[in-house]
Amino acid sequence: MSINKAFRVAVILCAYFVLASCAVNKLDNSLDYRTGGYAPSKPFAGTLGVDEFIDLRPQGTTSDAKKWIGFIPGVLWIDFVSEIPDTFTGFSSYNSFPFKTSFARAIYRNIGENDLFEKTVYLPEDRYAKTAWRLEGILRQTTLKERCYYYGSGFYAWCTRIIGLPYVSYELDLDILLRLRRISDDKIIWTHELKGSRTDRYYNIYQLMLGKDEKNILSYNFSNILAEKMPAAMESLKAALGASSL
Repeated sequence: MSINKAFRVAVILCAYFVLASCAVNKLDNSLDYRTGGYAPSKPFAGTLGVDEFIDLRPQGTTSDAKKWIGFIPGVLWIDFVSEIPDTFTGFSSYNSFPFKTSFARAIYRNIGENDLFEKTVYLPEDRYAKTAWRLEGILRQTTLKERCYYYGSGFYAWCTRIIGLPYVSYELDLDILLRLRRISDDKIIWTHELKGSRTDRYYNIYQLMLGKDEKNILSYNFSNILAEKMPAAMESLKAALGASSL
């Protein structure tokens, strides 16, 4: 009788761990970020319109993922490289709003919060706004290299993930070309290459479920690249605006 009870308890515990590991929290997929203030003492005159970015990323994913033997005996991993991680990764679907919109919205909100211009509008939502400047962006690269770890195969591999062993690591690259267009003469007065990369290693399934700062892990990392690189970009933009007004 005690053996049957122990067996039932073991089955219940296993079912609990399996179901718990499959649960998914609703995480923030936006690319919103915060930076220190970079506004001039007086906002630049006129309205800035932030346009939806142009997407020039390769529209596909690699199909040549390879399996390698790791340094830890019995640990294998598979590398997946995704050029469009907003729609698919080797590990799972990401289900974010398309990046060309997400990046533009995040930058629009940050510029507005910092009062760089008298007024900032998001043009896809206000096409008839009268603007003095237009911020454009070309999305060149948002590559994600995803390394998924395996400890054997079948039930053994699943059990090791349930007990919290590392499941996945990420390497991300971002490349956006920003440019500012003066509406009065349709002249581009400023361009800036915004490039950055991050490496985020050794997540287990529970950490993926919880995310970071209530954000999806990918959103968190791309947002942090923006937070790191945008202040320098905005300082360069301020210098260009100052020179154009002389």
